[in-house]
Amino acid sequence: MAGLEFVPALSLVGLLLCGWLFLRSTILTHYDARHRRNSVVQLLFAAVFALSANLLQLLVFEILDLMDPGVRKLNWRFDIVSMLCLLLLVLPYYHSYVALSSKLPPLKACAGAAVLLAAGLCAFWRLGGVVPGIPAGHGRLLTMLEVVSRVGVLGIILVGVLSGYGSVSVPFSYITLFIRPVERAEIAAMESQLRHTVDTIAQKRRNMAGLQQEIEIQAGEASGKAPQRSFFGRVLAAVGGGPADPRQVLGKLQAEVVGLERLRQALHADVIDLRREHQRAVLARTLYGHVQNLLGYILSLYCIYRMFASVRALLFGEDLSSDPVSKTIGQVLRFFSGGHLSIDVLHFSQYLTLAFIGFISISSLRGFLKHMERFFIGLSAGNATTMVLVTTELLGFYTISTMLLLRRQLPRNYRGIISDAIGGEMEFDMLHRWFNSTFLISASLSLLLFYGLLRQKRQEASDRLPLYITPSLQGGHEASRTW
Repeated sequence: MAGLEFVPALSLVGLLLCGWLFLRSTILTHYDARHRRNSVVQLLFAAVFALSANLLQLLVFEILDLMDPGVRKLNWRFDIVSMLCLLLLVLPYYHSYVALSSKLPPLKACAGAAVLLAAGLCAFWRLGGVVPGIPAGHGRLLTMLEVVSRVGVLGIILVGVLSGYGSVSVPFSYITLFIRPVERAEIAAMESQLRHTVDTIAQKRRNMAGLQQEIEIQAGEASGKAPQRSFFGRVLAAVGGGPADPRQVLGKLQAEVVGLERLRQALHADVIDLRREHQRAVLARTLYGHVQNLLGYILSLYCIYRMFASVRALLFGEDLSSDPVSKTIGQVLRFFSGGHLSIDVLHFSQYLTLAFIGFISISSLRGFLKHMERFFIGLSAGNATTMVLVTTELLGFYTISTMLLLRRQLPRNYRGIISDAIGGEMEFDMLHRWFNSTFLISASLSLLLFYGLLRQKRQEASDRLPLYITPSLQGGHEASRTW
């Protein structure tokens, strides 16, 4: 196994490259070239991505007993210390510097970032003894265990929120019952309104350009002479019905354009929503759509079960000493064999646990990055540097907390690995209570949110119906009364 001693170092370099490529090919594609030139931000994201994946890789190496134990312990300590330094020192300082450098000179921005970092570290230190599950610091400097406990609790709150939202959003997106049928005529009518609004905005902008020219001509006239109107000004005076001063007309047009721009954005969002619903309705009629619908019902049942399990765990506690994988294997074997089949459950559970941990780790990390990518799409007009820094910080907290939660899924003889890596035993029972609480709150609020969105969509659909119906000349009065 000595030949595997260099695998973590080589894989860390490879994961660093993968993180950089992922950032360039997904998140940053929603920004133009001038927002993608900050190489420091890209390097920080790639570093946190590589350390996150490498921590999960080391967990696999521990279960398979690959590499020398001393080398594994050294890699554990290097990854965790590097991750904590990035999360608590490098990223907050650079994020503060980026925020201040746009308004202050470089030296003042550096000093201001240092002050903000010191204030943040002070608040981070004072979390101990105040927040349940975080031990109080016994000195001016925090130990590894005290730092990890603070990061873990904050990250577990994030994991619980994302898990609760995901357990509700996935069934809502899969079940065909929540899909509103959208016809092509409805989409065409909305697109026609959007085109008419765009044309109206363009016409008013041309009028504003003519008025601006009129104002410039008046400003250039001699003070003692009567102002000579331009062609647009003479047409405006001939039409009448408005204020004589072009500046007043220009202000009125600007206010109208602002309102029309808001209408255009709303119509554009409606068109995208209608197209998405139409595609979902078409997909629901296929074999893949039927499978997805069945999966949605299964996931909805799991969501209900998980919410009840969280309530039960909060009220009566949960058994953190047993391995759920080994326990499930034993129950399945006893059920199907009637108690006659006898195998080494602990031996097989080791490899099944490995597969389970790998699946949970990869899917949770992938789900987190997909959620953040959707967030980037929604805020594509924002600052790419700030958004990537926020995502990098959240990814680091997410990884540390996921590693702490995965400890319960390991057989008991492997749980000491994580405890040794973080510097001692934590209040893991309190960490799971944090997760169950945030999961339950997030899932409940997500249910209310999606229920409200569903009612809003149906109400908007009923409000739009008169726009898509063209009654005949003879039955126009009856049709208007019907709707």
